[in-house]
Amino acid sequence: MIAALVASAACCEGDGSRAAASSRSRVDAVQAAAPAQVDPKQFCEAWHEAAAAPALSLPPLAGPPPATSGRSRWINVWATWCKPCIEELPRLAKWRDELGRKAEFELVFLSADGDPAAVQEFARAHPEVAGSLELQSADALQPWAAAIGLPGQAVLPIHVFVDGKDRVRCVRTAGIGEDDRAAVEQLLLSL
Repeated sequence: MIAALVASAACCEGDGSRAAASSRSRVDAVQAAAPAQVDPKQFCEAWHEAAAAPALSLPPLAGPPPATSGRSRWINVWATWCKPCIEELPRLAKWRDELGRKAEFELVFLSADGDPAAVQEFARAHPEVAGSLELQSADALQPWAAAIGLPGQAVLPIHVFVDGKDRVRCVRTAGIGEDDRAAVEQLLLSL
C-alpha cells in the first residue's frame, strides 16, 4: 500500500503539467449544457396558448368517458393496423413510467379501430393498451381531429396534450421517436 502511494506521488513530481493536463480533482466542476428548449409551435401541428385553447371534447366512445382528474393528459390515438402506432406503444408506456416521476400526467390510449373485438385481441399481445378507450365508430375520427385543431386529413398516430383545465394545448400526428423525448418531457412539464 505504501509503495503504491509513493509511486503515485512520484508520477506527480516535476512541473506537474502532465498530471494537471490528464486529471482533475473532484472539486473541479464541469458545466453541464442546459437541455435544448423546444418551441412547441415547431413540435405540435396545432398549438394553442392557454387562453385560446379549445376545451377537450372526446369523440363518441364505445364505453363511458373517463372521469376528469384535474391532471394533464397525453392522449395517444392509435389503431391495431397502424404500424407506427404499434412501434411506439411500448415506448410511450415506458416514458409514462419514467416521466411520471417528473410531471404529473395521465397517458390515455384511444383506439381508432371502431372494432372492439380487434382491440381486445390486440391487447392480449400488447398489455400497454389494456383498458384503452375506443371510438364508437372509426368514422368519428376525422370530425374530432378537425375539432381539436388538425387541418385536413389526420393520420395516425395522433398525440393530444391536454392541460389540467381540460384544454387542448398541443396536437401532433405521426409517430414519436426517441429523438422526440426532450420535447415531450418539456411539453408535459409545462402543462
